[in-house]
Amino acid sequence: MSETETITNESEIVESPEIVKETETVDLSAELEKWKTLSRKNEQQAKANAAAAKELDELKKSQLTDQERLVESTKEETRRAVRMEFATKLVDAELKSALNGRVLDGGSLLEFDKSKFIDDDGNVDSESVTAWVEAHSSTGDVSKPDLGQGNRGEKSRLAQITSRDELSNMSPADILAARKDGRLDSLMGKN
Repeated sequence: MSETETITNESEIVESPEIVKETETVDLSAELEKWKTLSRKNEQQAKANAAAAKELDELKKSQLTDQERLVESTKEETRRAVRMEFATKLVDAELKSALNGRVLDGGSLLEFDKSKFIDDDGNVDSESVTAWVEAHSSTGDVSKPDLGQGNRGEKSRLAQITSRDELSNMSPADILAARKDGRLDSLMGKN
């Protein structure tokens, strides 16, 4: 009988994890639904609170004197102007960030209008800036300008003769050799 009891106990142990897993799965989905419902209620409450706050502000504004209304409107205009000023700088920063490793197509920067990426509240639409950059640029190596510095092949190793005083110390054969090597190019106006 002890063998039967052991087998029964072992089968119960084997079945227990399956039951626990099913219970946990059911509990997790129930928890998920519970939190989703709570979240929706909180969103609705937040919307109701925002509407009530807006009504309260409108009520306060309706009870202000003319002078207080003027002060409030001036404050709001100043806030809006400051937000818009900084929003243009933020658009520049977003553009630079989006251009990282990309090259703009010719003339497309002339078409770039910062105001298209700023909403009425002064917020920047980063996704629109990124989309504009992707539409008006390509990935590739950013060419570096030639500054005329550094070695330029075999002839560039030789120093350029830049004044007539240097020529006065040279023999005619040295002057011809320097001309042949291209060392007189800057003096002769070729560069």
